[in-house]
Amino acid sequence: MASKTERNIKATDSWSELEQLRAENEDLRRANAMAYSYIRDKVDQMLMVIGTKSLKPEELDDASLLEFDPIGIVSDSFQHVLDNLRETNSKLHFAHDEIQAIFDTVGAALLVLNPQQEIVAYNQKTEELLLEGQEALGQRCRDLICKGAPPPGCLFSRVLNSGREQYLSDWSTNNHDFNVVGRPMFDESGKVSHVVLAYSDVTARKSAESALLCSLAETREANSKIEGILRSVSDCFLVTDADDQIVLINRRAEELLGVHQFDKTKGCSIDNLSSVQLRKILKNAREMDDFYTEDLVFTGDGDESHVYQARVTVIRSSEGQFRGSIAFLHDVTEQREVDRMKSEFVSTAAHELRTPLATIVGYTDLLLNGGDEVKEQLDDFLVQIQQKAERLSEIVSDLLDISRIESGEALQMIPRVYAVEELCQQVLEGYSLISEKHQVAFALDSAQPIHISADRYAFFQILENILSNAIKYSPEGGEILINATADDGCCHLSIIDPGIGMTPDEIERIYEKFYRADAANTAISGTGLGMTIVKHLVEAQNGSVRIDSEPQRGTTVRVSFPLADAMH
Repeated sequence: MASKTERNIKATDSWSELEQLRAENEDLRRANAMAYSYIRDKVDQMLMVIGTKSLKPEELDDASLLEFDPIGIVSDSFQHVLDNLRETNSKLHFAHDEIQAIFDTVGAALLVLNPQQEIVAYNQKTEELLLEGQEALGQRCRDLICKGAPPPGCLFSRVLNSGREQYLSDWSTNNHDFNVVGRPMFDESGKVSHVVLAYSDVTARKSAESALLCSLAETREANSKIEGILRSVSDCFLVTDADDQIVLINRRAEELLGVHQFDKTKGCSIDNLSSVQLRKILKNAREMDDFYTEDLVFTGDGDESHVYQARVTVIRSSEGQFRGSIAFLHDVTEQREVDRMKSEFVSTAAHELRTPLATIVGYTDLLLNGGDEVKEQLDDFLVQIQQKAERLSEIVSDLLDISRIESGEALQMIPRVYAVEELCQQVLEGYSLISEKHQVAFALDSAQPIHISADRYAFFQILENILSNAIKYSPEGGEILINATADDGCCHLSIIDPGIGMTPDEIERIYEKFYRADAANTAISGTGLGMTIVKHLVEAQNGSVRIDSEPQRGTTVRVSFPLADAMH
């Protein structure tokens, strides 16, 4: 019995212990369930925080949840996110510092305004140019920058109303000129949250532009003066560069050298010049000394030749390098013709002087050294000496007259009233003795005497020069006629000869100094000054002279003097 009782007691104790274990196990299961539920809730919360969907029980049971260790994974993820945040914050701080540095060092003054036109940010340039040391944050731009009077078409209002970038040029304040650009900034809803105004200081640029405009105006004025000078210069003028391009040329040179429609911007090669001689000179300029001259011949219309003296000056740098050349072409045609005529005159004058001098010397020697037979011819020898001496006197007289004319000295005239027939007869008496091989006649086409007002000596010189030419260029035995008429208050003398005549070109040049119509015939004496003197003497007495002539058909010289009655 005792052992049964003991067994019953043991059984009761075991049951009690089993129930207790069951109760503890139930408590433990509830605690585990609550723990798993808490862990799952927290894991779901963390997953939601990092943007991941929550875990469903059928996707991951409780046992697997502990093995998967989502908390550790999420913790690691959070650690990674935190590390990324720290790195991002560091970069953001660096970027902010860079932006702030750019914001402060940018060349333009920057203002950031809110929609109420209050200043929320500005850079150092703004302090220097616009604020002048004033506190600006929270102040209205209108009051601080525009001094309470915004300009018409306020840029801030335009940007705020349009939502677009706007511009304002040449806005001035504090003795500075600005170009202003306004740009909008938008919030998440698309509304303008801020307006950024950038003020670019253009004061120096405008001053430079003004100075440049003044310089351009001065340059244009200088160019106009240069062009005016070039237009007024009668000489041909051109400038070339180191590449043989014409960089400057005047109109006269364009016409002479065949350079038409010269373009200053494009230039023109010297190969386009019509003169081969000038092209050669300019191409060889780099090898020349600093200055070079040469006569060039140009043939114009009608085969008329002109002589130009080319004067070329070489342009070199300070190092001696060739930089181009300057060429002047001066028309020396008349000068060269005068030189030629002077040379001919010297030759002719020497011949003219030598002949009478040789005769005078020869006859003088005969008179001094001859015997009795010479005395028998004394009168003839003295006549020859006298004639040659008179010829020398005429030559010297012509030279003195032309010298006075060349120097601009007025010819001294003593006009008096003379009968033209009387003056002509006095001249003819001398010529009838001198020239027995020609017949000289006078005809007066008037029933009454013709009186003129003239200088007697000048009249003789005029008529003698004309008759001298008529006799020289007329055949032996030819008749030379002097005809006198009066009309229109003038006396008209016509000296008509049957000589060799002249061409139109010779008539045109007959009054030139030293010019002789038949210069090739040295047997005909003369200095080429006679008709030059005639023209000046006639015009000095208010008269006129005209020549009509044809080759081999003779010449008529018509001289007009004022009538004595017409002078009163």
